[in-house]
Amino acid sequence: MVTTESAVDETIESIAELERRALAESTRHQRAIERLTRGVGRPRTLYTVAILVAAWIGFNAAAAAAHLHPLDAPPFAWLSTTASVASLLTTIMILVAANRGDSLDERRDRLALQIALLTDRKTAKIIALLEELRQDSPAVRDRHDPEAAALSKATDPHAVTAELEKRTPSVHDARTGA
Repeated sequence: MVTTESAVDETIESIAELERRALAESTRHQRAIERLTRGVGRPRTLYTVAILVAAWIGFNAAAAAAHLHPLDAPPFAWLSTTASVASLLTTIMILVAANRGDSLDERRDRLALQIALLTDRKTAKIIALLEELRQDSPAVRDRHDPEAAALSKATDPHAVTAELEKRTPSVHDARTGA
């Protein structure tokens, strides 16, 4: 006998298995970049960088004011170069992590769509069976229900897609003014 608890547990395990598979498919480099991106994307990193930049500027400005040779005199070329390289690397890391995230999101979206289509077919079948029962059962008054008849047919995703494309504006339409 399947209980609600066991069905929920089975669903959770299925989702966990999908996540484990997605993690197993990622490369060691991909996982390292994602860990690094998560680490860089924390408030403490912002504070640390702000303190280091302020200390760098303060140290070099103080050295210049004391007529000592600063490591990086204003306008701080070394600091600018370091910031530019760090920005470039951070941008690339974020893009790498985002691309993988997008791929996982696409997978989940496809799965959600498949489940929704399967649910639609099951619901249509249930409605069809209830309509059949209503027609066959002498205890229930038989009548024609056009809504039930329409809902007893599964949704055709191709027809819905075509209708959506006809009725909704596209990016191309907005650019051409059509």
